Amino acid sequence: MQLGDRLRVRRGPFEYHVTVRGLSARRGPAAVAAALYEEDAERKQARQRLADQLRIAPSLRYEGKGRPTKRERRDIERLKGGGSS
Repeated sequence: MQLGDRLRVRRGPFEYHVTVRGLSARRGPAAVAAALYEEDAERKQARQRLADQLRIAPSLRYEGKGRPTKRERRDIERLKGGGSS
């Protein structure tokens, strides 16, 4: 890697486009590492728009409350045609 190289990094649904502004001989703190590259402003805005869209999008998670209660199980059995009531 050399100064001025452009990198494309994908992390999940997000894509980062950065330009190398400096190199370090050893691993250091994140604040120092962040000073060694510059992110493309246009791509940063696009990534922010995607993050906003994902935040607004409906969740595909299961929203149930776990196991049915005893009363709910009886109601289910009654609907299935089983059980005596």
